[in-house]
Amino acid sequence: MITPVEVLGKELKRGFGYKAIQVDEFLEEVSRDYEKIYRNNNELREKVVALTENLNHYRSIEESLKKALILAEQTSKETIENANKKAKNIEMDAKRKAEDMINEAKQEAGTIRRSAQEDFAEEKRVHNAEIEKYKELIRKLEGDYYNYKAKMKQFIGAQMEILDNPAFSLEFHIEGEEEKEQEEIEAKG
Repeated sequence: MITPVEVLGKELKRGFGYKAIQVDEFLEEVSRDYEKIYRNNNELREKVVALTENLNHYRSIEESLKKALILAEQTSKETIENANKKAKNIEMDAKRKAEDMINEAKQEAGTIRRSAQEDFAEEKRVHNAEIEKYKELIRKLEGDYYNYKAKMKQFIGAQMEILDNPAFSLEFHIEGEEEKEQEEIEAKG
């Protein structure tokens, strides 16, 4: 590419044709405009280089972000899978523990029920033995009562015979009483 200095330094051969002053003025004007364009072009090249570097930097960041995003997605999937596995394990452990607790409770309830049944059977046996003792005592008391009653009847009968015996008849006479007794006898008769 031609530089502005080369444009200014260019000497054209003189001959018949254009006026040298006009050509020199034109070349100076072209040189100034070309210098501006040349500087602008250099600045734009520098900007393009800087922007290209920035673009490359951002592309590398984008690639890093893509890789990080892919890695994050994979990590997220793995984390979710691990969390699901852990949740299932926790759920299975909880179910197993619940079943163990239920089984223990059933066994304990069975033990308590058997113990209660044994205690009840023992208490029932003791009470039945006491009831039998009381029944036996009642039967004995009933027999004693009938024996006592029979003896009392026998005793009273014997006493009645003694009292009815004429040997034990005594006659007492109280004055005035004989007449009263006689009247009573007549009244009964």
